[in-house]
Amino acid sequence: MKMSIKYILIPLFAAFITSTVSYGTTDDANKSNINSIKAIVDDEIITQEEVIKRSLAAIKEAQGKYRGNEFENKVDEIFKNTLDELIDRKVLIKEANKIFGTDEAKKKDLEKDLDSFVKGAVKNVGSLSKYYEIAESQGINPIEKKKELKEDIMIDRIMKENVYNKIIIQPKLLRRYYIENIDEFRQKKEVKLRHIMIKFSTHNNNKEETFSITQQIMKRLEKGEDFSNLAKQFSEAVHAEDGGLWSFEEVNELRKDLRDVVYSLKDNECSKIIESPVGYHIFKIELIKPAKTQEFEEVQDGIYKKIFREETIRLKHQYINSLKTGVFIKIVN
Repeated sequence: MKMSIKYILIPLFAAFITSTVSYGTTDDANKSNINSIKAIVDDEIITQEEVIKRSLAAIKEAQGKYRGNEFENKVDEIFKNTLDELIDRKVLIKEANKIFGTDEAKKKDLEKDLDSFVKGAVKNVGSLSKYYEIAESQGINPIEKKKELKEDIMIDRIMKENVYNKIIIQPKLLRRYYIENIDEFRQKKEVKLRHIMIKFSTHNNNKEETFSITQQIMKRLEKGEDFSNLAKQFSEAVHAEDGGLWSFEEVNELRKDLRDVVYSLKDNECSKIIESPVGYHIFKIELIKPAKTQEFEEVQDGIYKKIFREETIRLKHQYINSLKTGVFIKIVN
């Protein structure tokens, strides 16, 4: 796979994002690589081109997150997962064709749903000609897309019958999950605050001068002046223009020694002057959300969705693996 990535990644985005896969006679090596067989499923093949095209969205996302070897390794992982998905899809389509191919009523319902879907898509864009124009501009072959949609509907039907409709989650299972995983539902204390910081660097690293300025601000606060206004005037920290207001999430990212001080304060309480390596700080608590454990009734829907999702994955793998026992599958390295 490393070799294929090395040769494919350069032309990959230019070629496939514009959906114009064109290789000249001087690019025979790439053309051969693109068309190489990656897997055989009974009498059908999966090519490198299919794997790449189906991986594009994930690769584009990875391109923004990873660099160098890490990116190459991520692309290898994406290609492997995509190949597995394509193999599973071929297996499911084979099974679906067996079922729908012998049942006229199911075939008729399938065609009805497919026509309804296409008519809906045409209606959304205004006309059939506009539909084809948009498809062409996006590099989509409408005939191939219709075939893919038909396969999607067939797969969805057999998955409902053999996976989704078989999932039964008893209420007692939700309660048991809640009890056994209670730590998931404990919310930590959260604090929103306002912050004034005077930096050493602004005053030639003169600690005495920096402290004197901070002390003057503290005296004004003690006399009742508004913290927000003083933060706007004097603070050299982030959010000074917003009166030094920090969100719950930002407070959690404070240095541990500063965070410990903040969490020891009461609602609306102002801290003493606190020194850090970069300057002097004054904090005022704006809002406290106390620590609490969410009640079962608050989280049961989320628990249900999580268990349903996990059970769907388990039964889907089980079902597909049962189908694979009757199918010849070979992965070509």
